[in-house]
Amino acid sequence: MNDLVSVIVPAFDRCTFIGQALDSILGQTYKHWEAVVVDDASTDGTAQIVEEYSRIEPRIRLVRHGQRKGAQAARNTGIRVARGIWIAFLDSDDWWLPASLEMRLQTLAEKKVSVVHSECYVLRPGSQELQRFGVPPMQGQVYRELLRRPGPMFQGLLISRELLTRFGHLDERIVSHQEWDTAIRLAKYSEFGFLPEPTFIYDCRHKGTISEDSVLIATGYARVVRKHWRSILLYCGPVALSSHAYTIAGLCRRTDDRRNALLYFSLALLLWPFRPGALLRRAQGFFRPRDQV
Repeated sequence: MNDLVSVIVPAFDRCTFIGQALDSILGQTYKHWEAVVVDDASTDGTAQIVEEYSRIEPRIRLVRHGQRKGAQAARNTGIRVARGIWIAFLDSDDWWLPASLEMRLQTLAEKKVSVVHSECYVLRPGSQELQRFGVPPMQGQVYRELLRRPGPMFQGLLISRELLTRFGHLDERIVSHQEWDTAIRLAKYSEFGFLPEPTFIYDCRHKGTISEDSVLIATGYARVVRKHWRSILLYCGPVALSSHAYTIAGLCRRTDDRRNALLYFSLALLLWPFRPGALLRRAQGFFRPRDQV
């Protein structure tokens, strides 16, 4: 039992997709796993579908929230009840390729690390064509690199449970870019391994995902940067922090949040004011009327 992998699947109103996700776990070439599906107070038939699977396959367990708490809270619930020494994550509307666990476990053993992540395929709206997503190939000591930009995705992460317990629970205050915050915290304690072969399908065709909510994207990005700003400044310098402020300003601009767009643009200017040409171009883009963009 010492090589058991616990797969944490947070789910909210995913009755249309949860079966596909569970089938991809059942189809793994590596068989020593358990799946913990945490239903985050769904209002559709998600829990009932998972219960049907669990009656046939005892390795699948259902845990239910009495009220909606969010994906990070669901992952935390799954981690708390998990039995394995390895923790993997799968979103309820995505799915793994058959050798996903086997390949990542092999990479963990070869690299002698406690964290591994992988490339994936993506399905974009209006298309059935699988394309490589382009997950940044971060490996080794990646803490400084992660402070500069997001990297791994939850669906490709495989983590030592012991490592996860070292920094406590996932931060439930982060409403998007949750894997970025998690990866930054993990990188303080462990080197990363990277698997360049895709191990999962990231399905962006469905509505109701965080990736479609521009406000959540801007809010989550800003919260991660505010949480880690001291480390960003210490390890990467004011240019990196200025760059993050520019990015947040642009995200706010897309949501017509002109107040925060101006605030973060001004912060970026204060942090690194030595690029007048670039600043002028960015300012024109931020504050040009939307119908002219």
